[in-house]
Formats: sequence, C-alpha cells, structure tokens
Amino acid sequence: MKKDNLGEIILSEKEIAARIDELAAQINQDFKDKEVILVSILKSSLYFMTDLSRKLDFPVKLDFLELNHYADKDNSGIIRVTRDLEFSIAGKEVLIIENIIRTGLTHSYLLKNLGARSPKNISICTLLHINEDKLLDLPVEYTGFEIEDNFVVGYGLDYQERYRNLPYIAKYEENPQP
Repeated sequence: MKKDNLGEIILSEKEIAARIDELAAQINQDFKDKEVILVSILKSSLYFMTDLSRKLDFPVKLDFLELNHYADKDNSGIIRVTRDLEFSIAGKEVLIIENIIRTGLTHSYLLKNLGARSPKNISICTLLHINEDKLLDLPVEYTGFEIEDNFVVGYGLDYQERYRNLPYIAKYEENPQP
C-alpha cells in the first residue's frame, strides 16, 4: 500500500487499544444489566465497533447505518441514509458508535432520525472528537480522544477508500513535503 501521503502518527495501535479498554469499562458500568443495540456508522466505525463490542459484558445487538453526504459550498450538505437499520430500536437502549465527530451536523441528523423511532435512550460513543470549528454542540457521552482538526486516516478512516486498514491513526497530507 502506498503510504507516501501519511504524516505523523497521532494515535498508535497501543494507545487506541488502551483507550478502548477504558471506554469499555465505563460503558460496562453504565449499561450493566441492559440489552443495547450498538449502531455502527459505516464504514469508518467498523473497526472501532468490532474492538469495543468484544470488550462489553452485557447483551448487545449489532446494527449498521450507512450515510451519504451531498455537500454544498457552505458545508450544510444533505445527508441521506443509504443503508438503514435492520432492527427496530423502539423502546431499546441505543449506543451510536462513531469514529470521528467534527462539525456535529451528521450526528444531529442521526439523533433526530433515530429519535423519531422511539428508542428508550440514545447515547453517542466516538473514538475521535474535534472541538474546533464545531457547528453544533451535541451530547457525546463517551469520547476516546480529543484531537486537533486535521484530516486523519487509519483505523477505519479513509482517503478515497484507502488507508482504512491501518492499525493506527495518522495525519493525511494531500501535498507532502519532500
């Protein structure tokens, strides 16, 4: 795999694994004795959900949403569900698993969309959270890492469908310095 556009590694495989252990411990405590539907936002959160779900001690169902963004000049783009949930979430505990929250627009849409389906509760767990340039402030119950607003790849995050399978997270540099 060509890796010449990769910049510095900002989170190592070891750092990610350790933080997932900590998040799982917190989530296990909060959802003890409950059945939860984990909703992975495809494709980026697949690795995170897989690793996190294997550390959870309570009954879970795994489900997936895939969203398409049709961005316009002001970054307010239209969001469309291209793969919907398989399970009903009515009356259920739902934990959205996401890899990165940048502006909050996608997650605001998700909370409205899923909230209309009458779940008992919806919580958000994100591996990466960028607080700079946030357009909407959303409740995020579980955050792995606060990072600066850089374009990053690896551990599910991609650039044109490349780099998802890297076990770490690195900056992506469109025009790397020689």
